[in-house]
Amino acid sequence: MSGTQDSKLERILEELSSMKSKMPNGELKVIQSSIDELKHSQADIKSDVSEMKRRLLDPETGIVVRLNQNTQYIEDKKGLEDYYEEIIDEHKELLSFKNTMTKAMWIVFTALVGILTKMMFFTNS
Repeated sequence: MSGTQDSKLERILEELSSMKSKMPNGELKVIQSSIDELKHSQADIKSDVSEMKRRLLDPETGIVVRLNQNTQYIEDKKGLEDYYEEIIDEHKELLSFKNTMTKAMWIVFTALVGILTKMMFFTNS
């Protein structure tokens, strides 16, 4: 039994020496520093995401509050559309009335000038 154990130990020692010879010298330090940089970057990203989340979900000035305010503003404006349409219709009616009255006044003015002209010419003769 000691022969099999010795052979197993020799085999383990051979594997360890082959692993030792295959291990990179400075590459482990580079890999370790890369991992440390990744951890640091991940921590920075996490803090940035937390800050963005805080800004977006802030109950005073967050995007959700702004979106709700914008939605309320749009709904209020839609409620006033009928009112604005009535005002526009009234304005169009007033413009139409003004144009009609202007035409009528020109007709009356022309008639008065004609009557005055006729009176001046027929009263002199």
